[in-house]
Amino acid sequence: MAKILASYALLVGLVLVPMSARAHCDAADGPVATAAIRALDTRNVNLILPFAPAQVEPELSAAFKQALSVREKGPEAKALADRYFMETAVRLHRAGEGAPYTGLKPAGTDFGPAIPGAEKALKIGKSDELTALMAEQVAHGIEDRYRDAIAHSAARMEPTTAAEVGMARERVSAELAFIGYVEGIYLATKGGAHVEAAATQDHHQGAE
Repeated sequence: MAKILASYALLVGLVLVPMSARAHCDAADGPVATAAIRALDTRNVNLILPFAPAQVEPELSAAFKQALSVREKGPEAKALADRYFMETAVRLHRAGEGAPYTGLKPAGTDFGPAIPGAEKALKIGKSDELTALMAEQVAHGIEDRYRDAIAHSAARMEPTTAAEVGMARERVSAELAFIGYVEGIYLATKGGAHVEAAATQDHHQGAE
């Protein structure tokens, strides 16, 4: 059971923490692409360098120079150069996170309320609204999964018939979904990189 729960925790934790934030960084109007265009507009590569690991600075700087050169050849060339440099910057940013690059997402992509809420908190210097939003979402998530688990609690955990096996399987699934969700949230509070490390450690301990 510990081994299964660790796998659920790892899955939920990774979903809760990095995925949407990383997806946000893939957007054409996300922070990385926006910084890339600002760097080109101001001819200042330093504006994009903080978004990529130090070891890829030479590649990013070379792409920057190439994009600046192509930009001068007309409007169509400028659009191509901008797209190329945004994609390069996002790809290198993703590589620094240890994640694959799957292409730029369209500007205006809806990533839900959490990211805009976090951006607003940073802008206004207050996190009260964001804290309230996240607390509400977590409370709803826990309650929904808890009710689903309780709804299946009548199923016998030591089934003796085929019908009871199916009901027990549904109970196990609902209970693990609830416990894994709670554990995933807990691991998420530890921070992005720590989520995977902690869940992996739990997985090894459960297998012993």
